[in-house]
Amino acid sequence: MIVRRAVVVFFFLLLIGAFVFSRAMKTAEVQVTIYYPGELVSEGYLVEDGQVILKFHALNSSEEIKTKHETFKVRCFFCNLDLENATILIDGASLNPTCRDYIMSFDNKGDIVGMQYIVSPYNLSEIAEIRIPEGYSFQDLKFENNTLVILVSPGNSEIIKIVRSEVIAEHREGLKRGWVKVIYTDGSRSWEGRVYNFGEGECPVSIKA
Repeated sequence: MIVRRAVVVFFFLLLIGAFVFSRAMKTAEVQVTIYYPGELVSEGYLVEDGQVILKFHALNSSEEIKTKHETFKVRCFFCNLDLENATILIDGASLNPTCRDYIMSFDNKGDIVGMQYIVSPYNLSEIAEIRIPEGYSFQDLKFENNTLVILVSPGNSEIIKIVRSEVIAEHREGLKRGWVKVIYTDGSRSWEGRVYNFGEGECPVSIKA
């Protein structure tokens, strides 16, 4: 009888402990995209006073801007995660995301389950992620007659070209709102381009043919 009662008490306490643990453990999905002049590798994350710190190491440097995507499952015990104010560390140098967007659940509740950040040592309003038509490579871009003209040429096919340009920054608002037209051209034919926004804040733009 005593043994049975002890077993019941044990399982009751175990259930209480599991409930407390599940309530105390905070979990969030954090996605980050970094536009950086070189290749990066992830070194994990830290949570300090509820703030998420994502750590990276630069393997090399490059004149071209490269893209690093990483997803973290961030967990902390007895804390309140402050997803609005994450920090990205690259070899100790701190970058604060100026572009972010919530990650929502796919169920009917539509709860916030995480955050997506975009960050760069450069001004993100100068950056465009341009998808190049198959069979072409990027040459240059220019602005004329209220149109952003993306110059391409036949050759080695590039899928995506990351471009940093003051032209993008100067006409960013018009690109986002559709006031500025976008075309691709190889000099003999043209394609219309479409502009997509990444998130809220100072963000790059995505351009597709």
